Parts: sequence; C-alpha cells; structure tokens
Amino acid sequence: MPADTNAIAEAIAEAHRDPRQRVPASRFIDLTRNEALAIQGEVMKLLGESAPVAKVAMPPDGIATGAPIPVGLVIDDGGTIELGERDLAGLEIEVAVRLDADLTPEIAKAGRDAVLQTVEHFVLGIELIGSRIDDRTKAGPFGPLADNMVTGGYVTGTQILAHEPNVDGLAITLSSDGAIVQREVAKYPFGDAISPVIAFAGMADDHFGGFREGMVITTGSLSPLLIVPRKGRIEIHLGDFAPLSLTLR
Repeated sequence: MPADTNAIAEAIAEAHRDPRQRVPASRFIDLTRNEALAIQGEVMKLLGESAPVAKVAMPPDGIATGAPIPVGLVIDDGGTIELGERDLAGLEIEVAVRLDADLTPEIAKAGRDAVLQTVEHFVLGIELIGSRIDDRTKAGPFGPLADNMVTGGYVTGTQILAHEPNVDGLAITLSSDGAIVQREVAKYPFGDAISPVIAFAGMADDHFGGFREGMVITTGSLSPLLIVPRKGRIEIHLGDFAPLSLTLR
C-alpha cells in the first residue's frame, strides 16, 4: 500500500481504539475504490480482529461494494453496546444470510442457485451506522468505503428463516424505552437479499478474506435511517417477525 493509505489506515484504526478521535474528511477525498478496499483490510490487520459479519451494497454506479464488520462491534440480539464516544447516526434493520460453506468468486459467477447452496439460513439484523470520519459527507466518493462503509456495529437476530423473506411492504416500528418513535415501510434496497451478495462476491476484490463459512452477510437497509437516542432500550419490529432489540449506554 502507498504511504498515504497506510497512514489513513493507521488513523482509522486509532479512531476505533479511541472513539473520541475522528479522521479529517479531507484525507479521503482522492482515494480510489481499490485503495479504499485495501484500507479496509489493513485496518482489520492493525486491529487484530476477525470479521464475523460483512455488509454489501449496490451503489448508483452499479459497482458492488462490501466491508467487514469487526467482531468487537458485533453483538447478539438483546445484548448491550457501550456506545461511549462512538459516532451514531442511526440504525438500519436488514435481511442477512448466514453461510454454511465458503462463498467463492467461482460460485458467485455460477449464479443464484449456486450461491443459495452456500446459504444455511436467512436472518434479520440491526446495523448501527457510525463513522470514524469527522464529516463522512465530505470524504469523497470512496472515503466512506474505506471506513468500512461507515458501519458502527451489528446486532445478529436469532430467528432462523429457512427462505429469503418477503419483506416489501411490511411495517417497521422503532421503539425506545417502550415508546414508539418512528414508523416506516420495508423495501429491499437492491431488489432482494441475494443479488448484492452475488455481485460483490463475484468481484473477488475484497481485502478481508472473502465470504467464509459461518459468516453473516447483511444486505442493506429496508427503510430510511432509524433515529434513536444514544442511551436506552431499543426494539425494532418488522411485520410479524420476532422483534430485534439492543440496549445502548
């Protein structure tokens, strides 16, 4: 990696270790997509963390992207996140897949049916959105990608779904300490849960070790950002599925 991307990776890693720190957006403006992906991998090495969860997306340019979510930011449904000084823009409820076999680029290129053979089950989850950048809106086209697509953490649901759920049109209800604070209507952001997984896996350009057996891959927010206070008990309902919850403090 060139010296500047090394320095950016060091700065992001340090912001993970000390959430009071932020990396200036100006340092990211000229990054390319490949440099941003390489920074992701270097940050994971610097932190010495594995990635039990990854996220994928299909930006407007049609080129799939993905990012690891470090194990230190992942909890199970019903758990607690010590937010402290970490940035929190909001929450997203998402559909994810859990793999029971490695999803290789070759399998991804073989198509949807081949990819589904690697999926153990589907699951719902909550992603926290938060950045290590002081202003992610001014960090250029690939700054947020370098910052692991501004993930702030992930809550893995426990309800096992044997098939891809039909969520379009379902009600989403967000509650904080028992009071409803936001209502939305669900819609897959990229058409379904599998297409963005196939698209990114097939590109074979990640720097975090690929989509491995046991990994959860989350596939994009089903609604606009869900805004929550920084402390309290949060619960999200999607239709008649089991609710998801976490405590922020």
